[in-house]
Formats: sequence, C-alpha cells, structure tokens
Amino acid sequence: MARKITSDEARKLGLKPMGKKHHVRALIETMDQGELLHITREDFKWKAHTPLFFTNQIMKTSDKKFTVMKTQNKNGWVVERMG
Repeated sequence: MARKITSDEARKLGLKPMGKKHHVRALIETMDQGELLHITREDFKWKAHTPLFFTNQIMKTSDKKFTVMKTQNKNGWVVERMG
C-alpha cells in the first residue's frame, strides 16, 4: 500500500535514482564469473523476447560470456556467467 513517508524514512530505505535499464539487465551486467541468476516470467515479460536478448547484447559489447537455459516447468530461465 502506498503511503507518505518522511525524509528520514526515505534515507533508511537506501534510495537510488531510477535508470533506464531493465532491472533484469542490470542484474545480469553485475554478475560475477560462475554466478547463476534465476529469472521468473513475472520478472521478465517482454513479448517474444527472453533474457537471451540481453545476454547477447552484453556479449557483443564486452568480454563477458553467458549461458541462458530455460527451466523444465517453463516458468523462467537461469542465466550463468561463464567468463
């Protein structure tokens, strides 16, 4: 439920400015080598796209390598940073 808060409460929340990046892309970009990230369909709802879209873009512009796998029950993906 939305409610008004004081500036002290806002500071305690650890605010950061809103970016233009999708939150899943930001998580993928900050992964360390060997880490795994589980992404549910509720987190990623782009028509006709999967997290592979983001990993391919990141791999083209950096030296990072990723593997994207779908879960068996088809309700999400697992991204692994390979290198």
